[in-house]
Amino acid sequence: MGEIIMEIFLEWVIGGIWGMLNMMYDWIKGLIFGIPKNEVERKRIEKKWLYKKVALKKQLDNRIEIGTTGTVIELIDNKTAFIEFYDKQGELIEIDNELMFKIKLKNIKLKK
Repeated sequence: MGEIIMEIFLEWVIGGIWGMLNMMYDWIKGLIFGIPKNEVERKRIEKKWLYKKVALKKQLDNRIEIGTTGTVIELIDNKTAFIEFYDKQGELIEIDNELMFKIKLKNIKLKK
């Protein structure tokens, strides 16, 4: 019983110290370089997703099938993006006069 209590206590202490060090790092980085944490996170996500080739992981309501390839055109926020999809001949898919579709990032995967 004592081992469990010590293990939980150590995890909370170590986790708390780690979180505090990360907060101090972000604060110092914002103070010195003037870059807020949200902006750094946005740039990281943009670097990972923007203008990259992606494939759809699950079928959408607008009849775009699983595995359809596309390109991320614009990031809306940290969880959604506008994506253009292409058919098997490489032509843009247009449904109801729309070329870009709002998709959650968890529904797509990066292609290599």
